[in-house]
Amino acid sequence: MAFDQPACNKCETTLVSQLFCFSCKTLQHFPKGIDFFEVLGFPVSFEIKSAELELRYQELSLELHPDFYGSSSESEKLLSETTTAILNSAYKTLREPTLRADYILHLLAKKQKLDERSLPEGFLAKMFFMQEKLDELLDSGNTVKLSSMRKDLQKKKRDIEADFAPLFRKYEDNPEDTVIPQQLQTHLNAERYLRRLIERIPATD
Repeated sequence: MAFDQPACNKCETTLVSQLFCFSCKTLQHFPKGIDFFEVLGFPVSFEIKSAELELRYQELSLELHPDFYGSSSESEKLLSETTTAILNSAYKTLREPTLRADYILHLLAKKQKLDERSLPEGFLAKMFFMQEKLDELLDSGNTVKLSSMRKDLQKKKRDIEADFAPLFRKYEDNPEDTVIPQQLQTHLNAERYLRRLIERIPATD
């Protein structure tokens, strides 16, 4: 998805990130409604390369760190702190697939009311069974079976996450489709349920 790249408010060079100009090394007064993709300088898309995201974050972190603005004006110090805070929030959200999917969904489908409790057909019954089984294993302290169950739940979670990219591609091709956003929300609900079960199992590694 294409995105606008505004110019620096000082030297008018096209900005990579709306937080900072790498050309004249100037902090930018970014708009109030800036989204996390604009923060890091990427188009809104679920499919983002981890290495590129990491590199961009490190480049911006180095330039925005408040320690470099110790002798600057109070307004510039405050701007440095503000930009660093939003940069960290953007990075933490976009680097994790599920958080990224949830963020994009609500960014693109903000006018649509989504059912945040819907689950795939038959999913809840399976999860009730898994929850009872987990309770029994936790009571027994059987670490081998707990480890096996953890791996099984993690696989189910990965299978759900694997559907995010194709669903978002489909949505980009059909932005007026109101069914796809709900499908994505249902996947996110299921992933959240699995994550909570996984968090109950003590890590053995």
